[in-house]
Amino acid sequence: MKALKIIIGLLKLIVLVIVLLFAANYFLSDKVNDYTYPIRYKEYVDKYSRQYNVDRALIYAIIKNESDFNPYAESNAQAKGLMQIMDTSYEFAKKSIVLNNDDIFDKKTNIQIGTWLLSHLTQRFGDIRYAVMAYNAGPENVASWINSGYLPQDANYSTWNIPFGETAIYLDKVMKTKEIYHKKLQYN
Repeated sequence: MKALKIIIGLLKLIVLVIVLLFAANYFLSDKVNDYTYPIRYKEYVDKYSRQYNVDRALIYAIIKNESDFNPYAESNAQAKGLMQIMDTSYEFAKKSIVLNNDDIFDKKTNIQIGTWLLSHLTQRFGDIRYAVMAYNAGPENVASWINSGYLPQDANYSTWNIPFGETAIYLDKVMKTKEIYHKKLQYN
């Protein structure tokens, strides 16, 4: 009889723990998701998304993967700011767009340049996946890979033979993050 009471008590405890875990997941998952995949700098992302015809989810995915929303991030390769703009990309962009600020670390300027660059690369390659790879590895590398048959457009990118391992990982991370932001932005 005593053993039965202990077993029933343990079962009640297990059920209570399961209910609490589900409740915590239900009520906290949005908070964790907001922290892990934030929507920041919305004014600039929205503006340049419309101006350069680039999916907002892609812009957020690039920012998340490049700098994790740190506007002062600087890589070992000297890429700078939220969207990790290289000096060469900055100079290239200045020839085509009007910038109100020369500070590459300025959030608005950095998002404008990065979004314009994504638009330019998408127009050049006609495929967002190629544009994302070019954003990471450079457009000439991607053009060479396409011409060499490494990146058949009709295939799933996960089957591509991307010569740079870093770029293969980057593409996968950005595309998955883009899908998360796409779902998230539907409700914002």
